[in-house]
Amino acid sequence: MPEPESVLQNMTTATWSAADGTAYEVALEGINHVVGAFSELIGEAEAAGDAARVEDLAAQQRAWTARRRSLTPADRTEVDTVTTECAQLLIRLRGAARD
Repeated sequence: MPEPESVLQNMTTATWSAADGTAYEVALEGINHVVGAFSELIGEAEAAGDAARVEDLAAQQRAWTARRRSLTPADRTEVDTVTTECAQLLIRLRGAARD
C-alpha cells in the first residue's frame, strides 16, 4: 500500500509574521461573534414576524460571512480594520438584542 501524501507537502513559506497571523485569528474570532450576534437578532425578528428585518439582518450577516472568506493574514491593514469594526458593531448589536 502506498504511503499517503502529507497535507503539508505542497505548503509554501508564509508571507506574514507570527504577529500578523495572530491578529488574523483575532479578526476571524471577531467576525464569528458578529455573525453569531446577527443570528440572535434574526431569530428575534423571526419570532416577531418581521420579515423585512429578517432579510436586512440576514443580508448583513451574509456580508460579514463573505468578508471572513476574503480576509487574509497577509493584509494586516484590513485585518486591523475588521477587528476594530467588529468591536464597535458588537457593542451595537448586543445592545439591540437587549432592547
